[in-house]
Order: sequence, then structure tokens, then C-alpha cells
Amino acid sequence: MKISEYTHSAWSIHAETPEQVLKDVKEQFKYLETEEDILKLAHLIVHVAGEHLGKWQEGLALLRNLKHNPLLKNKSDMLRFMAILELGNNPNISIEKFSTSDQARIMASTSSALVSLGGLKSGENLFNQAVTKASSLEQSDPAFSSLAVSANNIASKLEDKAARSEIETSLMLKAAKTARVFWEKAGTWKEVERAEYRLAHSYLKAEQFDMALKHADLCLEIVAENKNIPLEHFFALEVKVLALKATGKNEEALKSLNTMEVVFNTLSSEDKIWCESTLKKLS
Repeated sequence: MKISEYTHSAWSIHAETPEQVLKDVKEQFKYLETEEDILKLAHLIVHVAGEHLGKWQEGLALLRNLKHNPLLKNKSDMLRFMAILELGNNPNISIEKFSTSDQARIMASTSSALVSLGGLKSGENLFNQAVTKASSLEQSDPAFSSLAVSANNIASKLEDKAARSEIETSLMLKAAKTARVFWEKAGTWKEVERAEYRLAHSYLKAEQFDMALKHADLCLEIVAENKNIPLEHFFALEVKVLALKATGKNEEALKSLNTMEVVFNTLSSEDKIWCESTLKKLS
């Protein structure tokens, strides 16, 4: 199996079986053919060992093995990956040897992993430092997309909690807003629209329903400006229905739900499979 095929399969199952993915990944080392193969495996290792399992040292051992592979000519990406796991293992270590951009990327990725594992204080501290570092960077810096992804992941993770403390709710909203800011810098209209979707959901979880409705409307506006692509339109309507229900506007919610059903029928067969449960839940 090619490394690209393996990583595609591993990413699709890693959330459900992270232990197994981390166990199996070393078996792929013998199939490495290019520098790109090495970095694909390294990215997978960092995410699974860090964000899902908190097995920092185990992940580092795998990365050290990859670092010495003769196919790897430019070690800068590998060193950044290793620093994420080192910082997760000890949030007090210095990463000053890296550029400001790389420091922001390392801190952002580590913060997301720590929050995911319950290390709220350390995670929030690193997240704030990453945002501060990024504020001095020039337009189109790769740190912007790293921050946007990490901020979205933090917001999403905190949304999923059955209950949140005031501190967690505050961080959830801060992260969702930060994702929106940095996708404006680094993404396409689709990432910006999805950031509005995330913001609307975060405000729903924070029980700030008027703000949720505002961002649901902004999400729909961006979708409309870009030809109402069915899948994007479907989920923008989903959060609009939820926000309308939360604000007691049930008749408007029903109208949006009816539109959502119409849009559902225009989805591809593949998209319908995983959107059907969302529609049924609202209906």
C-alpha cells in the first residue's frame, strides 16, 4: 500500500481507533519512498499521539526514527513536528530557536492538543501566546492557517462537552472568534463561512442565542454570495434552524427547515448519507 493510501485510510478511522493507528503506523516506515511520505506520516503521528492520546514520548520516539531517514533532506518541518510533542510533554520548555512564525504554529497546535486532553490552563496560555506571536506576522504567513485550524478545533472540542465552566465557555467563544479572524487572512470564502457556522454553534452552546442567530445569518449570506453550493447551504440552514428555535421563532424555524429539506434533495448521494441524520434530528 502506498503511504498516501495508508494515511488517507488512517485519518478516516483515527478518531475512533487512535491507539491502533499509533500502533500500526511504524509498520509503514518500510514503505517510505519520498520526503513527502515521511512528512505525511509525521503529521499523522503528531495528531494521534498528541491530540488524541497524550502519548508525547511515544510520538517523539517515532518522529526521531523518521528524522534519521535518508530520504528526509529538509528537516525543518520535522523539527517543528517534534517541538509540538516536546511542548505538549512540557509546556514550560523554550522554543525560541524557532522563527516567530514557527513558534506560533507550534504553540497553536500544542494548545489544541492540551485542551483536547483536558489541560485547559496550559492550553489556553499557549493559545494566547500563539495569537500574540501571529499578530506581528505578514499577510499570507502559514501560521495563520495553523491558528485558524487549532482555534476551530478548540471551539469544537469545548462545544462537545456536556457542561462547561465559565472559563471553558469563554475560551470556546474566544477560539471560535479567533478562527474566524484567521480564516479571513488565510482561507477561502468556504473556510470563512464555516467559521461563521462554528461561531453560531459556539454561541448556541454559550446560550447567547441572539448572537447565534446573527452568525447563522452571516453564514447564510456568504453561502448565497457564492452560488448556494448545496452542502454548504444545507449546514448553514441547519444552524439557522437551531438558532431560530433557540430564540423562540418557531414559524421561521419551520420555514428554514422546509428549505433545508429541499436543499437536501439536491445533495449528491454520498453527501445525503451523512447529512440524513442531521435532517432527521431537526425534523
